[in-house]
Amino acid sequence: MTQTQTEYDVTSSAGLAAFYDDTVDEVFHAAVLLTGTNRAQAEDLVQDAYLRLLRAIGEGRVTRVSIGWIITTLRHRHFDVLRSTGREQRRITAAAGHRPDSASAPDRDATELLTFLTPRERSALVLRYIEDLPVMEVADAMNTTVRAAESLLQRAKAKMRTRRPQ
Repeated sequence: MTQTQTEYDVTSSAGLAAFYDDTVDEVFHAAVLLTGTNRAQAEDLVQDAYLRLLRAIGEGRVTRVSIGWIITTLRHRHFDVLRSTGREQRRITAAAGHRPDSASAPDRDATELLTFLTPRERSALVLRYIEDLPVMEVADAMNTTVRAAESLLQRAKAKMRTRRPQ
């Protein structure tokens, strides 16, 4: 099912303000889902997505925009942060010469279950089951193969099943 998205002319301050007012809540909700309810990280992602929009407008690359543009920008930025954080954590772990501790016992609340997933697992689940993207698009968004995305989704679902209340 294809939804039509309203396009906004963002070449004027009024158009940009209308776009922001109409989309910020939905963009923030998407960011919260991607970050596992980490409000500060979600706020940073939203701010960065709109900042990238302002830069694109200033450079003349964008004159009309829909919510799809800003959500895609948000996703890309989220995965950039994940990759960067992953590299940094691997460097720190290697320098310390040990492996990170495993997660503590989980709270059985559904939202809390998401926090026990890795950021990549959580992102894959959100893209696949919340945003309802096909696995091929999940793989594209995460810059991986379809087979790797399927494996990641299976591991995440298995981890969720082992942590869910009996």
